[in-house]
Amino acid sequence: MADFETLALQDRDAVRIITLNRPKLFNALDAQSGSELVAALEQADHDPAVRAVVLTGAGRAYAAGGNVQLMGQGLKQGLPPGPLFADIAAWLGRTVVTLRRVGLPVLCAMNGVASGGGLAWALACDLIVAAKSARFDPAYRRLGVCPDGGASALIAGLIGIKRAAEFFLLDRPIDAETALAWGMVNRVVDDDQLMDQALELARELAAGPRRAMAMTKELINRAVLPHIERVLEDERQTIVELAGQPDFAEGVTAFFERRKPRFS
Repeated sequence: MADFETLALQDRDAVRIITLNRPKLFNALDAQSGSELVAALEQADHDPAVRAVVLTGAGRAYAAGGNVQLMGQGLKQGLPPGPLFADIAAWLGRTVVTLRRVGLPVLCAMNGVASGGGLAWALACDLIVAAKSARFDPAYRRLGVCPDGGASALIAGLIGIKRAAEFFLLDRPIDAETALAWGMVNRVVDDDQLMDQALELARELAAGPRRAMAMTKELINRAVLPHIERVLEDERQTIVELAGQPDFAEGVTAFFERRKPRFS
């Protein structure tokens, strides 16, 4: 296995555990973490000894979306945020497409909050086992931007248009039990049982017929997400445009000042 700076890899029999491993940044997304996740997934897919993947996060968060520290630094330096968002959104799109296109079943062991682009890193997995303390937090409205990473399609497809509108427009986090009731996760387990339960399910997947499961996954993609690349590009262009608006600067500033944003 290759060494990564933002990931930790471990094999348990035929299951590869990929851990998003920047807990101090709440496993944030940027070009480095995005490119490494793509490489790790593709490496697992080409390893005949690996038959299933578990994706989880280190620390209190599963994945907190875009690297807000980079955004704040850019604003302080007077740099236009568009190029940074274009880069982050492009890598997020590549990770989502890779999660859907690898032939291996990918199970998310959701250990904490998933927000912003981190929503896509959870929802693009084939199955989700969530800890009771886990929660989904959209967080887009607070920064004055829109969903990305295919989240608009993934969540609307899972919970319906009305609930998706409520989730994104009101920007209110939901807990694991609500996510289970809405059909966003497969199982909710006690926090201290998360990895045991995820590995038990992953080993069951790993024992299955690899080619048949890969083709089943591809059929699901064709039926439910046939236009995911177009959705990703629409989201990317929109979020880049919104990043250039005053409301984005206000949202990021309010985040660091720990106050509610005052949008124009």
